[in-house]
Amino acid sequence: MIRSRWTRAAQIVLALAPLSLGGALAQAAVSSVQPTYAACAKSSDIDGKGTYELFGSNGWIFESYEFSALEGLRGTSVAALTRLAKAFKARGSTLILVPVPTRAVSADKTLDFARYPQLQFSKDHYVASWNTMIAQARATGITVIDLLPTVLDFQVNARGEDFFQSRDHHWSLSGMEAATTQIAAQISALAQAQKLDLERQQGELTIKPAGGSAGSMGSHYMKACDLKIEAMPVYDATYTAESTSLLDDVEPVIGIFGDSFGLSYSSTRVDKNFGVLLEAKTALPVVNNSVSGNGRTATLAGYLADPALVDKLPPFVVVPFMGGISNSDFDYGQMTAALIGCSDANRIAQTKFSTPAAKMVFAPQPQGASKGNSLIHIHTDAPTNYLEVREGTYTDGSPLKFEIYRTSASYFTGSRTDFYSLLADEKSVRSLAVQLEKQGPVSGYVEVCRIPDALR
Repeated sequence: MIRSRWTRAAQIVLALAPLSLGGALAQAAVSSVQPTYAACAKSSDIDGKGTYELFGSNGWIFESYEFSALEGLRGTSVAALTRLAKAFKARGSTLILVPVPTRAVSADKTLDFARYPQLQFSKDHYVASWNTMIAQARATGITVIDLLPTVLDFQVNARGEDFFQSRDHHWSLSGMEAATTQIAAQISALAQAQKLDLERQQGELTIKPAGGSAGSMGSHYMKACDLKIEAMPVYDATYTAESTSLLDDVEPVIGIFGDSFGLSYSSTRVDKNFGVLLEAKTALPVVNNSVSGNGRTATLAGYLADPALVDKLPPFVVVPFMGGISNSDFDYGQMTAALIGCSDANRIAQTKFSTPAAKMVFAPQPQGASKGNSLIHIHTDAPTNYLEVREGTYTDGSPLKFEIYRTSASYFTGSRTDFYSLLADEKSVRSLAVQLEKQGPVSGYVEVCRIPDALR
């Protein structure tokens, strides 16, 4: 049994529709109506790369990148995700992806598209592509939360909030509440199906006013046009539950490894509100390792690069991120390889490099029938966030080269020392050279290990 009675107080930022900041959180409906902001010359190209702003009613501001086309998953990505799902299951953990549709899908509530004829966007195409993507991803065995129906059906509530913030591409407090409600229900269903005995402890969630934020789009607009606009109120919240553990050493049942959607984003602060709300909805202990700006699965891939952390995976791994599910087969391969790992039981070859040099040149002896379905693990004695494999060949003579870059995060000790990659099926390494950023000296070891038959 995993015990989940604990004590925790965590501050979070909750971006709400305009309210008076002088009193407690209002429970009544918000009637504030904001103006429709007007474009200025610079807002037609705010970043010098063709990104322009769109202005809707009641203070809504969009950026054109939010209206990018959405495509489905490639066949190779479906295969890579299927293997990843098996690797998580073999580790006793369930991967839950939470892709968040962009605000474009609900923009018709506020935006007059006739004002922007240059915008090539079809809501019907977006919905159809999204539905195809969700079906493809679910067929791989990975649990996927489909938020699109929730977004489309969402109505402005008593707090005056829509699913998304009006001047920021992130979700509002109410949007996060709706998302965490869906995720909590899915976790409960999975726990029941897996016959997990999870002891839940209800706690108390409190929300207090804590200033205001212009939001990312609002900040862009004010800077470009040299104007002031109305701030969106911001709130702090805490969640507390009683613990029966004298040491407060309860292991997390849910781990969050998302981008900024796993946190709380505003122009002034970043806190872990999504994790606190999910903890409140599930009454289970949560650890939040999300990293803002880290992409769809980059936070999780970075976490799994640490062999010690792979052994501490919680039963449920939740990955919220903006946009559709990635077609990055290479990233999925990194995570799968890290989950499989290397040991005496599956190691094919290893070479150690004790003296730092410009390169670690790895050229194992041919292994005959063991050449196929393998992974590479590279360990550097000094931490680095960038590694490249060059001058490499597979056993069939085809080229082998790649580079891996991950930002450091709080759960790394500075940065990474371990790098993983799946190798092409039915091929293994004939030779490769490992280099670091700016070709600094490197030492450590390189090894090739076999993938278990069950994960092929």
